[in-house]
Amino acid sequence: MAYPLKSLFGPAAPLLTPITTGGRAVAATALAALAVVAQQPAATAAVTDYSNNPSAPDSVSADSLGRYIFDGQVAQPSSGPVNTATCLSDTSGSTPASYNCADYITINIPTGFTLSRINLDYYDSADDRAFIGFQSGAQFTANQATGAGLLAFNHFGWRGLCATSYGTNPTTPNANYNCFNGLTNVQVSNTGTTNLLTQLNSASPIPGTLGSGDYTFWIQQISGNSRYTITVQSTPTPAPLPVIGAAAAFGWSRRLRRRLRATSLG
Repeated sequence: MAYPLKSLFGPAAPLLTPITTGGRAVAATALAALAVVAQQPAATAAVTDYSNNPSAPDSVSADSLGRYIFDGQVAQPSSGPVNTATCLSDTSGSTPASYNCADYITINIPTGFTLSRINLDYYDSADDRAFIGFQSGAQFTANQATGAGLLAFNHFGWRGLCATSYGTNPTTPNANYNCFNGLTNVQVSNTGTTNLLTQLNSASPIPGTLGSGDYTFWIQQISGNSRYTITVQSTPTPAPLPVIGAAAAFGWSRRLRRRLRATSLG
């Protein structure tokens, strides 16, 4: 089998840690509740045939929980070298025949939010892995042969980025077999391997926080029909402590220290 960008860059490395939130008690409680809901797998919906034009990606909007959910399918055929494959009209008998080897999807993270997770919720394919990469901007302009311009990429399926659930096609993994590191083929637990932001091969260092703005995703498969559900989660950016509140807290702490000092000397 051949996969895009399989060996252009170094070994996978966890380049991001989960984004934490803070702020006032009420805000923290609300964010904690959102985080619990956000980590639940998105329901598998009807498959969408997303754009195969990198200059005109399909736009996906957030739902009420701040989730951008991609339910798609990528499939052969293609022509040319693996890293610069050209998608062809599908005459292979896939169902439906319109699905092609690449999907291009753009989202907009609004001001005051961050991109906190890119989670693989579902995968169904006779192939053990497909491919995902993403970049900043509302079009896909990264170099597909070298990876230049990509924020990050990885394979996904049951090698590389593993899913929280699988369809009927795979013979492995299953409840007793789990998934594998995409480069070393070492069996790993699904726990912690579903989030692309912690399971990356990257062409360049990625920021610790992905802020507001446009992001465009490239999802590709040239070896077999692959159904997927990917959830991109946005999270409110913690509001800074008001200046007046910070000054009051500082003054209160100074008075408390004086009182404790006086008590210890008395």
